[in-house]
Amino acid sequence: MAKKLIPGILICAFSFWLLQGTSVLASPHRHHSPRRNFITFSWFFKPASLGLKIRLIDNFYATTNLDYRRSTNDLEWQVGSIYLLPRKILLFNFYLGGGYQFSRNTGYQFPYLTFGTNFFFLYSEVIYPLETRIDPKYRFGLSFRF
Repeated sequence: MAKKLIPGILICAFSFWLLQGTSVLASPHRHHSPRRNFITFSWFFKPASLGLKIRLIDNFYATTNLDYRRSTNDLEWQVGSIYLLPRKILLFNFYLGGGYQFSRNTGYQFPYLTFGTNFFFLYSEVIYPLETRIDPKYRFGLSFRF
């Protein structure tokens, strides 16, 4: 089933990306947010992580992260999406999302939910796997907008 699920998700994401570039989804009064894309770096918690969040529409982002785990000599790739809440709470921008995790050594692993926040140039995330016997993961690091 995973062999059919992964190409389906990638085809849907690619077709949405193509529609985004055409005039089908264009609006003459489109609001351009200053927060278009994010690059994230995390090394405070194990594993070291590098991530990218690309804005698709207003507060909806496509995400990808690479985590390197030295203990298992494994590279994990997470792909998903998040929704950035439109209002700040105090000084924090919160977001919710989910996606799938893949491993270089074992292939497909599990789906996950994520909850995170941006604060100036810092960010933090909690990744909650939708699988039994696996503990949540945490990220904390730097986040740069571009």
